Amino acid sequence: MSSSTPAELSIEALLHRVREGERGAWEELLRHSQADLDKWAARRIKDASPGGIRPSDVSQEAALGAFQRFASFRGTSEGEWRVWLEQVLQSRFVDLLRKAGTQKRDDGGALPLDAPEAQGVPAPQRSPSQVSFDLEEWRRLLTYFYELPDAQRDALSLHFLHGSTSVEIARRLGISKDAVESLWGRGLRALRARMEGTADVESEDNPEAVLTRNQVDAALSVYFRRREEGRPLDADTFAADYPECADELRGLLHWLEKLRALQPSDPP
Repeated sequence: MSSSTPAELSIEALLHRVREGERGAWEELLRHSQADLDKWAARRIKDASPGGIRPSDVSQEAALGAFQRFASFRGTSEGEWRVWLEQVLQSRFVDLLRKAGTQKRDDGGALPLDAPEAQGVPAPQRSPSQVSFDLEEWRRLLTYFYELPDAQRDALSLHFLHGSTSVEIARRLGISKDAVESLWGRGLRALRARMEGTADVESEDNPEAVLTRNQVDAALSVYFRRREEGRPLDADTFAADYPECADELRGLLHWLEKLRALQPSDPP
């Protein structure tokens, strides 16, 4: 493989490196493509003039959509990449327009915020830009995700990004189902530590920390199995059932939800 740094590579070379799972390749591919995303987004906002949607919302959504759907992209050239990327942007733009239209209809009878009648009215639906990941946050999440040990990253990716069951992953990786769940838990713990800038040291010297970790791992196993059974789960409610480790468990489930937000939706 070339010794060139990602910043020096062509789109074609970056596409290859992303498929190889090389660290930093995806972020550099997006940096190479950001000008196109911004240009396409600005053009659509200018043509449609939709209220409340900014070009940055569109380009941000498109970048997230490209990550989510990259596995479906089969091209190898810069031209193929640019055509596909603009299709993703168009799909996300239509989704944003649809959401904005729904919100506008729902807000037709809105009251001034200082009106007495408004005090008991729930807050309006969040805007598309608020609902979507902050671009820098999910870029960081993606960067740290690719920095996880191979086994942890593969186990998390196969399940939470590609929908494989724990049994299928166990068969593919040649390990037990319990070992798959252990990889999920350790991967989430490492991901949380890196996103929050805290130490990720699984020390055996602190009996209290070891006990909490074991309690969290046991709770996570229950959570994972209930999810695979298709049972509806709310992270806060679930964590509250385990008061002895609720804070640690809730924190891991928070980042699990962030990771699941990257799961592919319908193709463009």
